[in-house]
Amino acid sequence: MEKGRIDIVLGSKDRPTELGMLLVSLHNQTYQDFDIIILDDASGTPYINHHFLICIINMLKLNNHCVRVIRNEASWGISRMRIQMVKESLKYGRGEYICRIDDDSILDKDYLKKLIDVIDKGYDIATGIVPCAFQPELERELQFVTPYISDIEIDKDGNMLKFGDDCGFSYREEAIIPTPHFRSSCLYKKSIHDKGMMYIDYLTPSGFREEEFFSFNAIIQGFKIGCHTGAKAYHMLTPSGGDRRTDYNTLASTNHEMILEFIKKLSRKHGNFIEDYKKRLKEKGLLWEKV
Repeated sequence: MEKGRIDIVLGSKDRPTELGMLLVSLHNQTYQDFDIIILDDASGTPYINHHFLICIINMLKLNNHCVRVIRNEASWGISRMRIQMVKESLKYGRGEYICRIDDDSILDKDYLKKLIDVIDKGYDIATGIVPCAFQPELERELQFVTPYISDIEIDKDGNMLKFGDDCGFSYREEAIIPTPHFRSSCLYKKSIHDKGMMYIDYLTPSGFREEEFFSFNAIIQGFKIGCHTGAKAYHMLTPSGGDRRTDYNTLASTNHEMILEFIKKLSRKHGNFIEDYKKRLKEKGLLWEKV
């Protein structure tokens, strides 16, 4: 297994309880080679003033994890936070990988190890699945699962024909599966930024559809995305959208229009990049693989 240190980047605002539970799940990981950067995005009560958060952070420090807490005095919003955290990792981090995790997640104890296993199989970006903690876990019969955990189709003009998102489901058998986009908490090689990869200006304050913007840019630049169906990051809140100022339907509608325009823009420049990506994966032998 390819090993290396991970810079875990966490952006959060006014969620000390959720963040504390996430940090405990990081403390319990079987893969312990990581540091943590926490960006407090102008929480009403600064995180460094929460006694129980400081206690958990100190536990992590005693286990040889560097934990930095950075505070914004005025809120930046989710997307700008993520760009800020990546820059902090690139400038100060010790890791070979960056792992961005949502602050309302609880990770299975093997989550980081399984994402590293995906990288070891030849992928540049690794993702897991995102069951919602407030709903019963859904199981899928293996024979009904397609080789792509998220099946995206576009036509020659860039019109989206299908956007099948299976990442929220769990599976009876664990597998590493190629995917056209990651879902929520993901890990990737820091070196992809050496080739100009960065979060882009299309992002909204909510971060909604940010995963697709990032993933499609990565695909265009030749990077490969893999999903471990046994790597579970349970969400305590909804995994879709993070803007607390806007109702969900308005948020979804606005950002859906943005992703459609973005896909058309990429298609005008690069053709059917999704089909080209699937062909590249097949040529490299990156297909369904049980683990």
